Amino acid sequence: MNIQPVPLSPAALLRETDARMAQALDNFFQRSRAPIQDAIVRSLAEQMTPSNLAKGQTCLDWLNAYPDALSTAFADQFRLHLARPETFDQQHEDRPAELQLVDDETFRRQLAGEKAAARMTEALQPERLLLASRLRAIRQAAMEDEAAAEAYGPLPVIRALSRALDNLGMDPACGTVLLQCASVPLQDTLKHTYASLNQFLGSQDIPELPAPPAVPSASARRAQPDGGQDVLAYLQSVAGRSVEPGPAATGLAGPSHRLIDSLAGWQAAAPAVPARSAGAPILVLQQLQQDARAAGAGAFDLAVLDAVTALFGFILDDPAVSPRYQAAIAHLQIPVLRAALAEPDFFGDEQHPARHLIDLMGRFSRRFPEHAPSHPAALEQIQTACAAILDTPGYSTAAFADAHARLATWLAAEEAHTETALSADVAHLEQIERQELGTLLALENLHDLTERYPAPESVLRRLEAAWVPYMTSLYVAEAGEGPDWRAACLTLLQLFLSLQAPDSAATRETRLQSIPQINAALRRGLLAQGAEPAQLKDFFSAITATQECWIRPDMGHPETAVSTFTPRHILPEQIESLARQASESPLDDPALEQARQLLEGDWVDFDPPYEGLTTARVAWVGVQGYLLFCDSAGEQRFSLDCDRLATEIRAGRAHIPEQSLTRKAMLRLKTQLCASPS
Repeated sequence: MNIQPVPLSPAALLRETDARMAQALDNFFQRSRAPIQDAIVRSLAEQMTPSNLAKGQTCLDWLNAYPDALSTAFADQFRLHLARPETFDQQHEDRPAELQLVDDETFRRQLAGEKAAARMTEALQPERLLLASRLRAIRQAAMEDEAAAEAYGPLPVIRALSRALDNLGMDPACGTVLLQCASVPLQDTLKHTYASLNQFLGSQDIPELPAPPAVPSASARRAQPDGGQDVLAYLQSVAGRSVEPGPAATGLAGPSHRLIDSLAGWQAAAPAVPARSAGAPILVLQQLQQDARAAGAGAFDLAVLDAVTALFGFILDDPAVSPRYQAAIAHLQIPVLRAALAEPDFFGDEQHPARHLIDLMGRFSRRFPEHAPSHPAALEQIQTACAAILDTPGYSTAAFADAHARLATWLAAEEAHTETALSADVAHLEQIERQELGTLLALENLHDLTERYPAPESVLRRLEAAWVPYMTSLYVAEAGEGPDWRAACLTLLQLFLSLQAPDSAATRETRLQSIPQINAALRRGLLAQGAEPAQLKDFFSAITATQECWIRPDMGHPETAVSTFTPRHILPEQIESLARQASESPLDDPALEQARQLLEGDWVDFDPPYEGLTTARVAWVGVQGYLLFCDSAGEQRFSLDCDRLATEIRAGRAHIPEQSLTRKAMLRLKTQLCASPS
């Protein structure tokens, strides 16, 4: 096995990374043909019009007949993109050099591509940002343009696919359908590729350049909004025309400056926020409600005040937040009210700094419960953050952002200690994932070649038993589709070609000359797996028996081929039948979707306890669906895959609580407003 004994140079690393990225696209349609076909059929089931059926039929015919041509054109366009960095720079200009008019279908393709790329960029943010930071480090060492580190992002990949479809002469409308239906499998491919590239660069000791931590977007995790926009609509309806128009950015009536200006003085005059002997801390906003109404505050101000009061009521009554953390969060009532009055988008923006801070405090309550040894230090950090906001004039939004950054930095340092303890378990799970993914990719390559080039079943059985494990070992050793993996794929292709009867004398001579090289590569691979002489004899006997059918027709004994690839045209009746079946079959299991949306730092509750834990934190999420759970201190741990966790959820033994305090409170506020809008 040819593993590099010394680290590669920066230039060699960039070349190898380019090759691995292009390799992932070079057989994308062969590997992803089934899920893309399923996506096309499901899209047809939604609207079975003659035009849609015609477009779907064209896409299915291309996938059945020319998946290799689609993949090759896709990878070639991406290689051209990598070879011309100036094209990448032009694609990211704020304004085009000159006005360009496009037809409707081209415009639809552009919109579909931009939308798919934006969704992928959001969903792949952790892996993509880590890869980009390491590529910047390599380009710094190679003294190359660091901006090109983003050249592997979803947007240039989608654009390469779009150009490939055009260059192949596919009808623009059909190409748009194929691009849309290929976006989900392409996202999975990029996720696996980014993860393997990160592992490869990590094995080469490429550091991560410092970058701001990626904040997972709510839209990447949840299909349903949190109700904030409905709350905003309610505030607007209450405000009516009784106040002056506000900033155009919010689209709401402007806040009354009298209430905002009085908040600092009211905070100073208000009593402290004592905790009750039982239950949540006192809501000081309730007293402010009475004072604001007595002072004749505007309708909009009162509506915002009522909404924020209700939100804190829900947060401070939440049993998931321990009393000491509730008391700390209660000090933020006036600052959060001020933020909501100044920026009403607070209700609809889950990324608002004030909401981010409260959500992080909720994570602290779970991560550092009152019985934990690190609880006093964590609580002190929370109290310091609240004091810093209260000491900031005007309780500016920047104060919330600064407090969140300090808490996140402290939490990251604490998590580093836990990650050290979990490193052995994470390494073991990553090894399992690499083995599984390498086996899956090797089998997909084998099955694709089986469909295209007929081969005896005896040969296929031996390839599955001998060559697939060898390719898996290469994938694990090279942390992805490295040089030896690519060479093994080429050997496998040449082997299948050598089993086919040549169609000309020149082809026959070429294949005769290639057989010794193929056999030598096969022998090296099998010996690397520890194959015995008897196993080698059995393996090569099966291959030679098929090759001799065309080398020496009088001596060979033809065997029945497993399959022969014949491009077939799918009839409209078949498409309609498949579409009806797709419309009747359920979509993804909701429990499985919940499990797949978990992120590192999320919590899962178990009843009865699982492996002794009633609540467990997600410490690591693998690309193949593995999850590593631990307790709040990281001492007890266990692993589950998404399928097993989904089984526990369906059985009612596991529950994924809402991870965001403000989102949970906003959903309850929306329900309350719908029940009694008055």
